[in-house]
Amino acid sequence: MRAWVGAALLLVVGAAPTAAAAPPELLNKTVQVRYTVTIPGRGDDGSTVPGIRNAVRTIYISSAGRAFARVERADGNRGQFQEKKEAGPGERGNTLQFQGRRLIGNMPFVAGASHMEIDFDGGGSSCTASIVVGRDAGRALRWKGVNGVTYTATGAASVSNVACSVSTGNAL
Repeated sequence: MRAWVGAALLLVVGAAPTAAAAPPELLNKTVQVRYTVTIPGRGDDGSTVPGIRNAVRTIYISSAGRAFARVERADGNRGQFQEKKEAGPGERGNTLQFQGRRLIGNMPFVAGASHMEIDFDGGGSSCTASIVVGRDAGRALRWKGVNGVTYTATGAASVSNVACSVSTGNAL
C-alpha cells in the first residue's frame, strides 16, 4: 500500500495541474489549514526524533485571484523549534493552483513530498483539506527539520488533526 501511495504521489507531484482561475466566491478570502505531521526519524547528526511537526498554512486569495502563502511550523513535542516562511504567486514554496473549487499544492522534502488538496463549498465559506505524504520509489523519505538537521524516516509518515477554515479579508 505504501508503495502505491508513493507512486500515486509521484504522479501527482510530477504532473503540473492545469492552472485555473480562482472561483469568484473565494476572492479576497483567507484560508487556514492546520495539521500535524509525524515522521519518526534519524538525523544526519545521529540524533533520533519522534518527528512531530505542527503546521499552519495561511493562504490569501487576492481580489485578482492570486494565492499568497505563509507557513508556520513548530517541530518537537513542545514546539521548541519554530520557523515561518512566506511566498507570493510563482515563488519557491508556493505551488498553489486552482482546479475548479479545489486548491492544490505540493510541498517537496529533501526526498519525497507532501500533497495538499483543499475543497471549498459552493459559497466559498467553508473548506475541508487533505494531506498525503509520499516518498520516491526505492528511496527513504528525508526532510530538513526546523533546527537545520536533515532526517531520514525510520517509520511511516502520518498526518493528523487536519482542520480548514475560511475568513473574509487578508490575514497575511
